[in-house]
Amino acid sequence: RHSDWALLKEYSSRLEADLDLATLEMQNVPATIVRGPETGIFGPGFTGPALHGVRIYVPRSMLEHARELIGEF
Repeated sequence: RHSDWALLKEYSSRLEADLDLATLEMQNVPATIVRGPETGIFGPGFTGPALHGVRIYVPRSMLEHARELIGEF
């Protein structure tokens, strides 16, 4: 259910999001990435700025722990 997930952070590029996603995965924190329709300003092969942002969601019950792991307070 959507209500079981909470927004952890919004990023301007997929590369930044991927780095935090890897950190979460190494600590066994389930996470999912949601992005706008464009993956970057130059298309799917480019990991630069995303026009509509990239967001990582984690289970609501793990939100505080996930924030600590990525240094987001």
